[in-house]
Amino acid sequence: MSDNHPATLKRGDQSDEVLLLQQRLAIAGFSMGLSVNGVFDTSTAAAVADFQASRGLSVDGICGPHTWTALQEAGWVLGERRLSLCQPMLRGDDVAELQLRLGSLGFDAGRVDGIFGPDTAEAVREFQLNSGLTSNGVCGETTTGALARMSARVVPATVAAVRERAKLQQAPRRLTERHIIIASTTSTVAVAGELATGLRRSGATVSEACNWTESKRVSEANRLEVDVYLELLPSDEATCRVAYFATEGFVSPGGQRLASILGQRLPAALGVDKADVRGMRLPVLRYTRMTAVQCLVGPPGLAQARLAPLARSIESSLAFWAARPV
Repeated sequence: MSDNHPATLKRGDQSDEVLLLQQRLAIAGFSMGLSVNGVFDTSTAAAVADFQASRGLSVDGICGPHTWTALQEAGWVLGERRLSLCQPMLRGDDVAELQLRLGSLGFDAGRVDGIFGPDTAEAVREFQLNSGLTSNGVCGETTTGALARMSARVVPATVAAVRERAKLQQAPRRLTERHIIIASTTSTVAVAGELATGLRRSGATVSEACNWTESKRVSEANRLEVDVYLELLPSDEATCRVAYFATEGFVSPGGQRLASILGQRLPAALGVDKADVRGMRLPVLRYTRMTAVQCLVGPPGLAQARLAPLARSIESSLAFWAARPV
């Protein structure tokens, strides 16, 4: 998760960085009505919002770190550069396309997350071996050409999604054998604490992360190899949104199932009409390697006022998910 990006840009800004943003938006195909003049005007905000929506990001029309990263990754097309395992790991739409093609052919490149990691490198080696190519794990012109000739997109789901579903089906069906990490902020830490107490009483192993950076939260969840990553965040409006990881060619089966359950139960606990349950490509969902959901639970005052029913609702949702995770 790189921090190499320009400053956050918003409406009213005027600079060379705004001009760079507008040029990247145009390259990504969001040039309709866009004024490429170095001024962050209404047309730029609209183009940023459209781009964010297309990438499964939170839509606010502001170009922050996540939007910058997505714009940088959107500039890569499979075949334009050699792809191999290195540090830092290569990221981009070309890597995602490679993972999708490999997964559709039955080679487990892992989640279609656009990150060239060890699983993707191994899948490239296996594909090369099966295709009579030099098996070095490097996707260059020859490997890209072989993939194109194979008409890769013939299976509706990648092998990674199938294997993740099988792993969930084989997992223990009780909270007592689950490890859950709960990420929160200052305004949701009371809910997280109440939830953690209930889960521990039920026998689950719980780790808590309050006000940690996104990189640290992701790193710790992956290091501990937890079963569930649950993020509780406030929002400006009295609404509820539950997000799970989804992108072209891959939907997290465990995340989708847990988000669906939470979406059915959280509205009553929060006193709102309904929850917005959606598949998204938020970095925290993309980089974690387990069932992961992000819950926006309304303004801090709402979460505090509904603390007990909110915590109980999430606990019961997790127990129901554990019994039937897919």
